[in-house]
Amino acid sequence: MRAALLVVGLLLAGAPASLRAQTPETPPPAAAPAGPYAALKSEVAVAVAAHTPQAPALTERLYRLNPNDEQVYTDLMGIYEAESAAPALLAFFNSRLPTALPTPKAQGYLHLYAGILSMQLGQLVDARPHFVQAKTQLRKVLKPNDPAFRIIQQGLGEGTPRR
Repeated sequence: MRAALLVVGLLLAGAPASLRAQTPETPPPAAAPAGPYAALKSEVAVAVAAHTPQAPALTERLYRLNPNDEQVYTDLMGIYEAESAAPALLAFFNSRLPTALPTPKAQGYLHLYAGILSMQLGQLVDARPHFVQAKTQLRKVLKPNDPAFRIIQQGLGEGTPRR
């Protein structure tokens, strides 16, 4: 039982697959799903890690596969943060805002993740308008109890200038 709880804890904490594989009494991790998204995600990760000039174009291709899916943003955040490249991802998200799909999800997620990155980089004043726009767009399509709204509220609270 303790091993099972340890495995659940590691999975929830996002431990690397190599660490999960060493946990006693656990089956080997399932292979990543095959397909264009998984393959392109791997290409982006390699390009970002190697700081290749192709990284922005590959990031764009991955983003374009489904800009209405939050998983795309989550995956990009994971890739770029693992390489301490958050400023490059923030620049990418900001550059996509004028040309993003005019859907509430695409607009909302772009602003949400731009706001999160701005906060992480200490750009509190820049983060606030992103969180305001994320809230405006995402409230049109997400349920009120969606975790995104908790992040938005936290960002709005922290991004408010204090007197």
